[in-house]
Amino acid sequence: QRRVRVSTQSTGNLTTLRRYLEMAPADQKEASYKYLLHSNVVLELNPTHPIIKQLAGITDTNPEVANLVAAQLFDNALMNADLVHDPRRMVSRINQILAAVTDQKSS
Repeated sequence: QRRVRVSTQSTGNLTTLRRYLEMAPADQKEASYKYLLHSNVVLELNPTHPIIKQLAGITDTNPEVANLVAAQLFDNALMNADLVHDPRRMVSRINQILAAVTDQKSS
């Protein structure tokens, strides 16, 4: 049961999008990723998945963590589609999520 996935909103597919991103000049790769992903990728959520249900439940009570988790779910879907240029940019967010979870467990 998938939590999230990405698809393309244009007539192309993810393989075509990957090829465009791979062909981007090295000095423009990050900007190319941001532009092409923002313009062409759609995040699809499974509203019955427990993580999505729990995320909906904390948007009012803990919006900071909800935003972190939502962003991470999007990056996870991009990673599953092989559309992440630099996964190292996720480390800080993952650490923030881990800190939030461990803070809740110790309270």
